[in-house]
Amino acid sequence: MTRVLSLFVCVAGITANPALAQSSNASLASRFAFFSPSRAFTESSDGKAATARLSALEADRAKVAKEKEAALRKLEQSLEQTTAVLSDAARGQRTKEVERFRLDTQRFIEDTQAELMGVRRDAESAFLVKLRPAIERVIKDNGIQLLFNFDSGVLAWGDPSLDVTSQILKHVENPAAPK
Repeated sequence: MTRVLSLFVCVAGITANPALAQSSNASLASRFAFFSPSRAFTESSDGKAATARLSALEADRAKVAKEKEAALRKLEQSLEQTTAVLSDAARGQRTKEVERFRLDTQRFIEDTQAELMGVRRDAESAFLVKLRPAIERVIKDNGIQLLFNFDSGVLAWGDPSLDVTSQILKHVENPAAPK
């Protein structure tokens, strides 16, 4: 509700401006636009390369995690099978080894998740460095006064003709391209 209200206030504030009120509806509409940063990232060459690197890293780590889990199951089965013949001290030692291995496996999985999140965050941060000048250029070239981030949830729907994601992506991919 507050997002709708803030959107209404923004629109009302701009249309209440006497200079803007004199302009036609067509030119007023062209001063509003939206874009999707996540779509720009996904469709960009940097985003595709980062996704490929992330997928390869994830597959590699998943393979190692499966190997560790299989080894853990094997240790647990071995402990179960030999429990009857082991002394209390030996059984306690083997149980500690299994628990230590289980903990190491859990830590590996948690570390992998953190690593994957870090790689994704780094790729997105590097993309944002390229995105900012592209946004500024599209805003300047098109005379946009209010640009909405479609991914933020503030904008529920927008006329596709006001979506400038493709233009922004074009400037991200080729920053020196003329208008």
